[in-house]
Amino acid sequence: MLRRLMAPVAALVLCAACGAPAESSPGAVICESGPRTSLAGPGDTEWRHPDRSFYAPADPDVPTGGSLEHLIVRDNALIVQYSRELPQPSIDEIRDWAAMQTATVAVPGPADPVIRATLASAELTCDGLDLNQLTELARSRTSGAATDHGDE
Repeated sequence: MLRRLMAPVAALVLCAACGAPAESSPGAVICESGPRTSLAGPGDTEWRHPDRSFYAPADPDVPTGGSLEHLIVRDNALIVQYSRELPQPSIDEIRDWAAMQTATVAVPGPADPVIRATLASAELTCDGLDLNQLTELARSRTSGAATDHGDE
């Protein structure tokens, strides 16, 4: 009986730090939550629904700020802006991650912050890529919160 309990107890001891915050380990990505700020500039009211979940830095048809705002406010989407200066393997990770999410669009953004993830109710800014924190934010959405607004 004691031998059968040793493995589960050892696993619990080894995983004692599994839920530790990212900033507790050296070199970890630091993310901060805060209120949402608009992604649209003045007069940027035109919108269209994007035709994919990921836009590369060189794509000519990246959605405008008005389109991104529409997605956030009307479609309950998560918008992830990533720095064009990220290494290609990180950009590939974002592309693969976004493809597996619901109502998520990733677009190139400014160099700082490295990652800016925006929902209607909150914003997460990070100094690097942390897919676990992005996933947690994506899961925090209230399902069924999209509003009827017609299509273009």
